[in-house]
Amino acid sequence: YAFEAATMPKIYATAWAVDIVSKLEDLPLNKEVPVVCGKVASGCRIAFDLGKSDVKTVAVKDGEVLDSAETEWDVTNPDPQYHYDVIVKAMKNTAAKLPGALEAIGGSATGAVSADSEATWCDCFPNVPPDVYKKKVVPIFNDIAKNEFGGVPIKVINDGEVTAVAGGQMVGEGCLFGISLGSSEGSGYVDKDGNLTGWINENAYNPFDLNPEGPTNVWSPHRGDASMFLGQRAATRLAKKGGVDLPEDMMPEHPNMNAASHVPHAQCLKKIQAAMKDPKKEPQVSKIYQSIGVYLGYAVAQYCEYLDIKNVLILGRVTTGHGGEIMMEYAKKVLAADFPELAHIKFHTPTEHMKRVGQCVAAAALPEAKRQRTA
Repeated sequence: YAFEAATMPKIYATAWAVDIVSKLEDLPLNKEVPVVCGKVASGCRIAFDLGKSDVKTVAVKDGEVLDSAETEWDVTNPDPQYHYDVIVKAMKNTAAKLPGALEAIGGSATGAVSADSEATWCDCFPNVPPDVYKKKVVPIFNDIAKNEFGGVPIKVINDGEVTAVAGGQMVGEGCLFGISLGSSEGSGYVDKDGNLTGWINENAYNPFDLNPEGPTNVWSPHRGDASMFLGQRAATRLAKKGGVDLPEDMMPEHPNMNAASHVPHAQCLKKIQAAMKDPKKEPQVSKIYQSIGVYLGYAVAQYCEYLDIKNVLILGRVTTGHGGEIMMEYAKKVLAADFPELAHIKFHTPTEHMKRVGQCVAAAALPEAKRQRTA
């Protein structure tokens, strides 16, 4: 558990420690502190979602999306100024589409984000040296709001948590688990009242495949992490078997496809999606989505061991097009066949546009604007 022992102190800003108690009664009491998020994006706002392949931005006025954009970036770059500049440029280009002055900024990012919108441990900056990370990356969101946008209110939370908040708003019900199948797996949960649990929702690092020969990943020393089964790497690992025509550097065994950069995976996913539109290739390519649907079904059953799930929302680039429908179909089949007590769970998917920028729309509502609009 060296990885966990090194990582958790970064998230909680306290040293790793293990205490042994003599009896059960001496264990600390369970502590639940639900997190209530803003749900109305009033006024002129922008929001961003930092993924491992791109930076998504949206301009929102009174809950209506005016503009959206996706900017590819290289998360493996070790220079924090590179990341700062990419994020700021994307945000300013989108803010320029607003009809009035910017009033608030909402955001989401992979990894752990503090209650004060600090990037305590965000894995979209994996190669920034630790000492530089603490100085430049931890305050990056607040620095951007202060230095680039006049100090308007900003609120940033984990990307999976935004998925859950967006899902609860869309469905109109709680007990919802949201899964964004993008560069990795972003997931989160809202309770019956639509509030976050206050837990860490970085499920991409959770063990999913317990096979000792399961797939490895470049972020943790463990095998079988969920990120390899519920994100674009799940699709690209199966692209060859799915009959997709691939160049040599996109073959599953090529070093490019087993490195930290998500760029080749994003390009490979585009080839998979294009092949799905070819009637001759679709029958074989669709098996990629059938397989991911099976993964999804078993993942939901696993999450139900500790969450009361009545609704599941899936979104993210992997779910785009008919493939997303196939995934849901096979996930339902898994629950019906192997977990009939969970067959009541309802699956939801947003519109195609909402799939790609849904997290940003929900994120726009997170912060409370300084001034109240009267008109």
